[in-house]
Amino acid sequence: MPRILHLTDLHLRHHQPGSAEPAIRLSRAMPEMLERLALKLPDLDIDVVVISGDLLDVPDEVIVSGSPDGRAHEDWLAEVERDFGLIRGWLSDTGIDYVVCPGNHDHEPLFRRIFPEAADFVDAAGIRFFCFWDELGSDRQPRRTAARRVLFEDALTLPQHNVPQIHVQHYTIDPPTLSNGAHYEYLDAAEFKRRIDASGRVRAVLSGHYHPGILIQDGAVLYSGPPAFCEAPHRFRVYDLAGDGGFLVENHSVTDPMKESGKT
Repeated sequence: MPRILHLTDLHLRHHQPGSAEPAIRLSRAMPEMLERLALKLPDLDIDVVVISGDLLDVPDEVIVSGSPDGRAHEDWLAEVERDFGLIRGWLSDTGIDYVVCPGNHDHEPLFRRIFPEAADFVDAAGIRFFCFWDELGSDRQPRRTAARRVLFEDALTLPQHNVPQIHVQHYTIDPPTLSNGAHYEYLDAAEFKRRIDASGRVRAVLSGHYHPGILIQDGAVLYSGPPAFCEAPHRFRVYDLAGDGGFLVENHSVTDPMKESGKT
């Protein structure tokens, strides 16, 4: 029975100066929290680690080729690359298969350089993980367009993809979520959900972006996004895929030795 660890929204800054806003996002504590998580991995017996976006907290100005502090843009890019390298090094050191996708606070060209293996899909532990690198519209609502939309259609329809799937993306599909005037679910979320549920291929949709987290199982598909790892007590989830297609979901924290668990 495959066992998957899922964390999201690290908003890490180590080589980059400063921290994310608001202050509840503990960017500079992330290297220590990852080390604490690494100490738990032997007991958790994980087959695959999933990180669903916002690995880093790259300032918006840097993403659009500027600088928030007057330093050269190239200096920021060098620090961003080193921060991505820190996370890649951590993942490699675990010795566990991993699946990652970028979020809206990541610098996508540098993400692609540091994680060249983050392809359209990754096969691990008997599951095909599809990775969707989607984007926010001008209204801050997520869109899936162009090549990502084609990948979604291919995953659900092509014979060669008729295997158990987990979709990994930064943004949410279910439930519809409006917070601070912004939609966290895709513009076409209702259509995506209908297609996913009808496909018979998708076991789970793993996301991030909404920091309080989501967890819902509607029929055979699990829709899950753990609370943001950057916020205390630094939570993550572990999923066990059962033979009947259902999941056992465990909620963990790196700062609490106790765990909460429940059947979904």
